[in-house]
Amino acid sequence: MPRGDHALAKRFRSAIGAVQAGWWHAGLRPPRLSAEHLARYRKHDPTAGWRFEYPFSDRIRRIDVIVSAGFPSVPARIAVVDRPRFLTWPHVEKDGVLCLVPDHATFSIDDPYAGVSVLLDKAIKLIEGFVRGEHEDDFRSEFLTYWDHAKKGTERSILSLVKPAPPSRAIRVWEGRSHIVLADDDGQLQRWLKNFNSALSSANMVSRGGVLVWMETPLLPSQYPKAAKDVYALAADAGVADLLEGISREVSPRLFVALGAATEHGPAIATTVISRPAIVRGGDPLAKGFRPSRVPEHVFISRLFGGEPAGRLPVERVDPAWVHGRAQDQRIATLRGATVALLGCGSVGAPVALSLARAGVAKLILVDQQSLTGANVGRHTLGVRSISYPKAPELAKRIRADLPHVEVEHHIAKVQDLLLRSDGPLEHVDLVVSALGDWPAESLLDEWHQANGRQFPIVYGWTEPHATAGHAVIVSASGGSLRSGLNETGEPDVVATHWPEETRRYEPACGAAFEPYGPIELGFITSLIAQAALDGLLGTIGPSTHRMWLARRTFVEAAGGSWSEMLPEIAPHALEGGMIVERPWGLRPAGKVLAA
Repeated sequence: MPRGDHALAKRFRSAIGAVQAGWWHAGLRPPRLSAEHLARYRKHDPTAGWRFEYPFSDRIRRIDVIVSAGFPSVPARIAVVDRPRFLTWPHVEKDGVLCLVPDHATFSIDDPYAGVSVLLDKAIKLIEGFVRGEHEDDFRSEFLTYWDHAKKGTERSILSLVKPAPPSRAIRVWEGRSHIVLADDDGQLQRWLKNFNSALSSANMVSRGGVLVWMETPLLPSQYPKAAKDVYALAADAGVADLLEGISREVSPRLFVALGAATEHGPAIATTVISRPAIVRGGDPLAKGFRPSRVPEHVFISRLFGGEPAGRLPVERVDPAWVHGRAQDQRIATLRGATVALLGCGSVGAPVALSLARAGVAKLILVDQQSLTGANVGRHTLGVRSISYPKAPELAKRIRADLPHVEVEHHIAKVQDLLLRSDGPLEHVDLVVSALGDWPAESLLDEWHQANGRQFPIVYGWTEPHATAGHAVIVSASGGSLRSGLNETGEPDVVATHWPEETRRYEPACGAAFEPYGPIELGFITSLIAQAALDGLLGTIGPSTHRMWLARRTFVEAAGGSWSEMLPEIAPHALEGGMIVERPWGLRPAGKVLAA
């Protein structure tokens, strides 16, 4: 807690005094909690607290109000002292503190007494509901929280690629040093593992069987499996006891059984673990009294799925539907069927590629012929470890490791070479993003696009000096071309900024020119291009469209530039900057003088 003369300490004391005065005015005299009492709530960093006694319908119960040093900005917490054992009532933590409001809830910091009073009223109503036997369904709707509270075991992190939906079925399980991964089949599992850790050999990706038990409703805490026989009973209820028996003969120290169910907030999945009894001095408890190969099946099953404790472990979902939008993003169905080619993996193309991968695009084809240099690192998504390595495979490696379910193909090549190949990798994509900033390559791409009937959109993106403006041009299947807005040397008809002097800078090396800008101002432009690509994939773009990001006017002027003469004509409403302008592509300003 801050020192006594600190402004925050004074504010804390003032808030405590306001709460105390409010209760006294209401005729209440709750005693202050002692240091011993506060210590019971150490998880919540208590600094002060009070105790109330309240007559509920069944008995008088004690309720504690505790506040931390951050009060009143940090809301008070309410705890029920006289309570049944843990997980009898929902919304009650192990120390008795009640979960009354969501984490994002806020209260007036100017009236601390009112905030505490609201919480106390909520607590009293909730506890009275518990006494009457209400709120049991909250255990089901928030199943994952209570399963996590009741976890038993210290296994490694369990990651699930399994589609959390019926029916109950066989799954595959892989155990690594730091993770256990569940998947629906070996193909899915091995693709994910290879992306997750490219150093894994085939011998290190061997999986074994597991079972997903899909239940009609989530379990209540009183129904959580405590022993192996309870897990078997759940499998039998779901009609897959035979699958469990089938994998039980595999020679492995543990059997993993995932439990899934639908809740009002979506599907939930958790895991139980059955440990095989250890062999002691050559004796196998499962074969006791029989030769190992002669143990009757029913004896083996009854012993394995007997009274031995069962582990209960939470699961982190990493299936695509969950990773991209927590299974709530309706766009994922389209994006998970899409392939995007990204031409140019520099400071513009690389963050666009990462954004599209994180948005849910199923496959990326990365094309770049250059290697990363030290000068690139400050505004590139790749870091020092990738210096001197080709950008395309390094970026592909990064995306595969971060999002192992995304398929990434890379080519260290000139775009021209790929376009001229008869089996070119760009023939069957759903969209191309060109972040080349290279007129010869993009003019050839534009001609190739038209010659192939514009079967998919192409998004062209580039920046103006100092990243004071950025452009995203979507040439759609409905018509148009890149050339319709450029002259014969690739200069755009429309620019947002004017510069009285040359803006390029040079390194002490042959031909090493660059535009000075940093990653922060560039972020607006890469977001513009990524959004244009997303719109192109989702079909929300009609005729060919030009979008411009304009930085704040003060930023442009501080960099030594000004708005171009044509900008007031194109976007008179945007001259203060800090916004996106959208217009048809190829529509020249009236005052534009065309080259002869």
